[in-house]
Amino acid sequence: MRGPRDTTDPAPVGADELKAFELAVRRAFHEDGHPDDVAHSLRTLEPERTLAIRDGGQIVAAAAVLSRIMTVPGGGQLPVAAVSAVGVLPGQTRRGHLSRLMRRQLDDVRATGREPIAALWASESGIYGRYGYGLATRAVTYELQTASAALRRDVPLPPERPDVLPAAEAVPRMAAVYDAVRPQVPGLLARDGAWWQHRVFDPEHRRDGFATLRAAVQPGPGGEPAGYALYAARTKWSEHGPAGEAQVRELLAASPEARASLWTFLISLDLVRSVRWRLARDHDPLPHLLASTDPLMHQVGHGLFVRLVDVDRALAARRYSAPLSVVVDVDDAFCPWNAGRRHLSWDGDTATCAPTDEPADLALTAEALGAAYLGGTRLEPLAGAGRVRELTSGALEATARAFGGFSEPWCAEIF
Repeated sequence: MRGPRDTTDPAPVGADELKAFELAVRRAFHEDGHPDDVAHSLRTLEPERTLAIRDGGQIVAAAAVLSRIMTVPGGGQLPVAAVSAVGVLPGQTRRGHLSRLMRRQLDDVRATGREPIAALWASESGIYGRYGYGLATRAVTYELQTASAALRRDVPLPPERPDVLPAAEAVPRMAAVYDAVRPQVPGLLARDGAWWQHRVFDPEHRRDGFATLRAAVQPGPGGEPAGYALYAARTKWSEHGPAGEAQVRELLAASPEARASLWTFLISLDLVRSVRWRLARDHDPLPHLLASTDPLMHQVGHGLFVRLVDVDRALAARRYSAPLSVVVDVDDAFCPWNAGRRHLSWDGDTATCAPTDEPADLALTAEALGAAYLGGTRLEPLAGAGRVRELTSGALEATARAFGGFSEPWCAEIF
């Protein structure tokens, strides 16, 4: 029997329902929902942007938007609807709940008019393309065997060594580095409010035997913070002796010298024989610091998915690396207000994008456009896969050149 609040239409939850919402999301991911984790997540949820579908008086499907700011190519700071807490309970799947949540969510984002783009991390990479989300960044896992690892002899090292302190105490120093680097890296998110506390959240039940999260902060020539590594280690032993492990949660440096010093520190940790960094950016400088890459394993996985909610505003908000005048024909069945031909131009100073009746030079889907937006997924391989079509000779090469040429995009955190 359905209750009075039951409906297949998504609706925002009340402030008094946030805990039930969070527990439902945990159940969708087959977790019990530890009280510390639930309380922590509640600090960043926004009730008015938190949607639920109910059945039998219970929340059975959920999705939320978190209001964030993202760096886009050229250093601009753009509001982004950071999609999170998406889940459907076991027994409730294959009923269209996810599609209804995505429909309501994107309609709401468009109606607010604040964010021209949305972004998310996907638990499974094949889910969100049908809603116009394209794979915009990669997340690389590096694993370094430290016993046989060494930096190149020509790598410059500063005289100062990193200071090591509990992660929470290091937040002001890490924030100084992060804020200095963030405008240079598309995809990085501003960390105001509770977001730094979110980044250093380190409950004992989630450590899997690792020690407390620590920060190695590298001072610069004038004593200012120049880099940091968030890491934790655990001691292990084998029949050959120490076999300890270290996990890097995040490593950011404002200079090559700071980066080299941090990796020297991590490679030299006593009793540690492997260092693993799970959410590194694609094409990180690490392999080029090493005398040999033989001790380094790397595996590339999917990272951030991006969806343009307002194509005109989104394309006009970023910068381009070469002069550009191109008409793109966007196929966007899920958000039809974006569909059709747009004239995108960049004169070296200002970008404009607006509907046009001119003939199209390129045709592409909303998913492909989202993938290419941050510059990390190039248009040529998308064209090779049939997801971008060149209609005017030379348009593909010119547009791909203009979209690229910036730092490798990277989102360092899962939200």
